[in-house]
Amino acid sequence: MSTKSKLTIISILTYCAFIILAFFTNILSPAKIGITWTIFWYIAAAGIIYYLWFKNLVFQRVMHYSKALHLTQTDLAKMLPNLKESQVVPDPAKRAIIAPIFNFPLQGLDILNAKLTPMAKQKGIKPFR
Repeated sequence: MSTKSKLTIISILTYCAFIILAFFTNILSPAKIGITWTIFWYIAAAGIIYYLWFKNLVFQRVMHYSKALHLTQTDLAKMLPNLKESQVVPDPAKRAIIAPIFNFPLQGLDILNAKLTPMAKQKGIKPFR
């Protein structure tokens, strides 16, 4: 099973768990908070889960290519133009199940992805699945 399929299944199950939890605990009941806020929170939860799905997908792709290219955390940091002190570049040598949520932005992953994908293609590395 591909990584994209695994992440999609996990995201769908997470959203279903959120809906079931909200339904049975009546936290988002329209009688309590109003229909507008109920709809807002269901859409917001879907948006957050989609964002995390996308970020994890790009993160896994970046880690796949950086490991295949034998790049280190320092090599990845050099590829990023405006890295802040508070941002921690992911280390390809360490196993990470999920993307760093708070200490590394999606923009940094996109930059690394845009740089690593052509490099991997030139070296003949199998595409990320």
